[in-house]
Amino acid sequence: MAGKYKYKPLPQELSAKYREFFEENIPLFLSVEGASEDLFTKTGSLICSGYERIVVGDYGAFVEFTLENANAITFIVKRGQEYRINDPKYSKNVKYEWYTIGDGSDIKIYKQKKRVAYADYKSKMYYVSVHEAITH
Repeated sequence: MAGKYKYKPLPQELSAKYREFFEENIPLFLSVEGASEDLFTKTGSLICSGYERIVVGDYGAFVEFTLENANAITFIVKRGQEYRINDPKYSKNVKYEWYTIGDGSDIKIYKQKKRVAYADYKSKMYYVSVHEAITH
């Protein structure tokens, strides 16, 4: 979907269909309203201690957490995505910064920089797919 629509808002009918699908497939251990529990990568590294909410948009469902809840000391810029932070030509215009954790999980963690029309992401918040995070 992202390839076809290039992360633009989906047509209304498709948006409703996919948002319903993504919401219905949020793992049961996650709370849409947020929680104080720790979330980990599938290889066991701590991602965050507590989260604010689950955001369902046109392209998936994501756990939203703050810098204060993040285990940011373990976050590294995803190889090949350094331009999002280091290159002034791009860093002022990208929608998010892309991070991972060097534990072999190849998890995608992103820090939102700008609002988007296809989901209710907030600037300066961190996000990870509901399908990449687990609890112990």
